[in-house]
Amino acid sequence: MNGEVSNLPAEVASALELGATLGENRAFGRIAGRCSAAQAAALRRIREEKLYKSCTPTWGEFCPKYLGMSKRHADEMIQLFEQFGRSYFEMSQLTRISAGTYRTIAAAVYDRAIHIEGRAPIALIPENAAQVTAAVAELRRESKVQPKPAPTRKQKIDALARQCGAVADAFTELAGDGCSHEERASLWQIRAHLLVQLHDLKIAA
Repeated sequence: MNGEVSNLPAEVASALELGATLGENRAFGRIAGRCSAAQAAALRRIREEKLYKSCTPTWGEFCPKYLGMSKRHADEMIQLFEQFGRSYFEMSQLTRISAGTYRTIAAAVYDRAIHIEGRAPIALIPENAAQVTAAVAELRRESKVQPKPAPTRKQKIDALARQCGAVADAFTELAGDGCSHEERASLWQIRAHLLVQLHDLKIAA
């Protein structure tokens, strides 16, 4: 990385220093893999307020030159912060966890702790790193064995609409070119039977 906090305009340097000591020639990019919530918030501020323009014309140029990370990586950090807030970053400081994994256990992470039913909350602090890792693994196992929720009525109606479309498509295909007289008679019989069933169907107004 070519840029360091000491070389940045004061407003940008101040934003980057939120939550981390980045002076003494320590590059922001070295800790990009485990970005803190404060750093992610700083990235968002620099991008949204366009503070980078005092250094480079575009955000895409600023990221590799002054942050030591790609624009894509920086945008991902901002997106994670906007989607999950502080908890994801506090968790990632203690154990390696992907956004997908965090999403499956997010309901159990609140008040800066992991909550497993019947147990005391596990605070997201360095001293609990091993417990946090074990808890994440346990919650992941539970999420994989939990039965899928029953479909809602709307989901069932949507599925019925797709099935009706598939039936109509099947009739169209079978009744097309190459359909023999006997096959056409069979299709008419199936269609008539289906129409009778639908006619007799009771649907409340």
